[in-house]
Amino acid sequence: MERLLNRPRIAVVTCESTLVSVMFANNEIGTIQPIEELAHITNEYGAVFHTDAVQAVGHIPIDVNRLGISLLSASAHKFNGPKGIGFLYSRGGIANLIDGGSQEMGMRAGTENVAAIVGMAVALKKNCEEMEVNTRKIKHLEQILLDTLDVSGLDYIRNGVNQLPGNISLSFADAEGEMLLHRLDLKKICISTGSACDSVNTQISHVIRAIGVPEKYANGTIRISLGKENTEAEVRTIADSIIAILERK
Repeated sequence: MERLLNRPRIAVVTCESTLVSVMFANNEIGTIQPIEELAHITNEYGAVFHTDAVQAVGHIPIDVNRLGISLLSASAHKFNGPKGIGFLYSRGGIANLIDGGSQEMGMRAGTENVAAIVGMAVALKKNCEEMEVNTRKIKHLEQILLDTLDVSGLDYIRNGVNQLPGNISLSFADAEGEMLLHRLDLKKICISTGSACDSVNTQISHVIRAIGVPEKYANGTIRISLGKENTEAEVRTIADSIIAILERK
């Protein structure tokens, strides 16, 4: 299942629009949006284009000039940096947010968290330098997981299209995502049934509903996140555990 924003879906942009904000890549299903096209349409109307690139920065190449991005926001913990720190890229500058001191070029007064800023910069530099190698490894791990599930004969679909490396949203037929989450947790395998920032909600995700996942599969949706430190053995354990749980349900 997939859902990309396209020209008809952003027809609401008019000459009166001042800002268009689009998620670079979806946090639940990993779909990477056609940012260059969306930014071009936005710029045609003279509006500012912002992208929430929290999921993407440090994991896929992003050229703000080529893509036509005016504003981009990112968060360090998504690329192995410290929690509680992020950055905003601005092509043309922005008005000051907090008056008082001259920190951050006069845009935001207050003492900077230097340790977190340095940690973020080092983590981003390291991730960008290792991006190609990490992407190859993670895609290889993804394929092992999917191939193992395919061989088992389980009835499932992968959600999204043109996904971020390591973001794997799967919907299993006639299954319960919450049951899978708890059974895998007992095996010390951590997954989620949707967005990490909405983990208390046990209802079918609005994202899964929006892309039209059939009811037969929607309730059995889980999200598996793989990273550069995962191993083939771990991925095979995840797949084998899912198979064992669903074959016994």
